[in-house]
Amino acid sequence: EGIIGLATAADRFDYERNLKFGTYATYWITNSIRQCFHAAATGCMRVPTNYHQIKGNYQKLVKEHYKETGGEALPMDAAAAELGLTPNRLEFILRSTEPLVSLDAPVPNGLLPTQAGKSGNSDNPGEALLVNTIKSSELLPEEQVEMSLLRQCLENAMATELSPHERDILRLRHGLDDGVSRSAREVCDLLGSVSVSDVRKSENSAFRKLRSPYSVH
Repeated sequence: EGIIGLATAADRFDYERNLKFGTYATYWITNSIRQCFHAAATGCMRVPTNYHQIKGNYQKLVKEHYKETGGEALPMDAAAAELGLTPNRLEFILRSTEPLVSLDAPVPNGLLPTQAGKSGNSDNPGEALLVNTIKSSELLPEEQVEMSLLRQCLENAMATELSPHERDILRLRHGLDDGVSRSAREVCDLLGSVSVSDVRKSENSAFRKLRSPYSVH
């Protein structure tokens, strides 16, 4: 990285400005090495160089405030005002310059001991990994396959056992097509030619047919 900085200095040096090449090259060499360390600190995420400079200035302010006040924390608003930034902007910069953490990193306290060691490259089978502590609203691949098979069985049973009217009632009542469940009154408003009692009667009849041991699933 130092050689790259030296090459950059040689390309950009202008002797007509009456500057010493050594002083000029020192800046570019130092800057190139600093950027290398910054890139290593944030992993594969590339962030603007001035973000790291702002973070360094912020850390310096925190240390000075800590020494002056005897251990009191520096408020984010005060630090942002001192750096000429908004609090939201400063928080964004601080988050952007945090080092990346591997999903296979062990969790010190073992937040999920029952699932620990199921994934990742941990050598300790009883060690919980960070990937096991992250909640997701999406289904696991095996759960998606199971849901797909169940939906296929339901569609086959409805097509075989139910009348078109009963299928429409179940689809609207339980949101089988759009995921939106509806009350009996809402189903009546959509269909227009049935009453609430008819909807409930057709729904109960459909459930009896699907639950029958003689139905085709």
